[in-house]
Amino acid sequence: MLAFIRKYFQESYLFIQLFYGPRLKRKELSELFFNWRKSKNRSFEEKNKIIISGVRSQYSDLFKNWKWIIIQTILWLAISIKFDFNPIINIMAFFTILNQFIQNITSLAKDKRQTFNIFIAQEILSTLSFSSLLLEKVSDLKKGEKVMKAKNINYASDCEWTDINIQLLPNEYNDELPYLRINIGHEKSEVLHASKLGLVQNSNYKTQNELFIILKAFGKYSSFKIEGHGSQKKAIEKSLNDLIENLNLYFGERDIMPIIKNDKTGNWECFVNIEDRTNSWHKLELERYEDIKTILQEWVPLIEELEKVDLAEQSYRMKGYEW
Repeated sequence: MLAFIRKYFQESYLFIQLFYGPRLKRKELSELFFNWRKSKNRSFEEKNKIIISGVRSQYSDLFKNWKWIIIQTILWLAISIKFDFNPIINIMAFFTILNQFIQNITSLAKDKRQTFNIFIAQEILSTLSFSSLLLEKVSDLKKGEKVMKAKNINYASDCEWTDINIQLLPNEYNDELPYLRINIGHEKSEVLHASKLGLVQNSNYKTQNELFIILKAFGKYSSFKIEGHGSQKKAIEKSLNDLIENLNLYFGERDIMPIIKNDKTGNWECFVNIEDRTNSWHKLELERYEDIKTILQEWVPLIEELEKVDLAEQSYRMKGYEW
């Protein structure tokens, strides 16, 4: 009995929180969700707090119904005081207004939750985009230290960028840090460590840097467009320019850059052939897809509707009229 009473009060308290408390802007809700998604433990309690705050912050047209309920209540009180009605009539009027109150408040909660579900679903699905994944990976790897410079050896400076093929080979000791091999025609280099092209952290040669992430992206997409606001684009473009500088240092400068931005399409195009035999970027996309699918099921659960049985049609079939 005590457990039932405790559960009832907890549910009532949560229901009250859907209507009373601070209301947040969409940007604030988006930041709260982003921080929760990036956290290691992804607290269940924190998720519920965000959902409650998100539902409470939504607007619903059903709020307009309150004025009619209030008008009915005032009229009923005024008439019942002025006229001596049968108590049964007063009881019926009271329960009628109470029913309207309960129906409206539950409809409000459902409508606000549905609006929040649409908003949070958009936030979740937006993280599936290429630009969102690239930006997060680059941001995670930026350690506030200077980017490592490639070795200045002018390797194959007499060849065009399109003649150069950089292979990403599996590393059995570190999946995130593939080995490199450079192919130019029939000539192949020895297996190289990523540090040769400045693709690791200055402070830790066993950890890739943001330049390697971009190189992996070019391993799947020879060109891509960066979406996002100004500061996000600048962060990616800064890393792209660092990668261009490292390629120029290792292979020597040419008339055109190894990576350029197409002014017409806005796409960044890489003239160096990147052959990723580890499918690194594809694996990142699969991991993101599975993660987003799980988050979507947790935050926006589908409501299974019971199948409505047509009794007349079922009776018709049972009688054998349908062959």
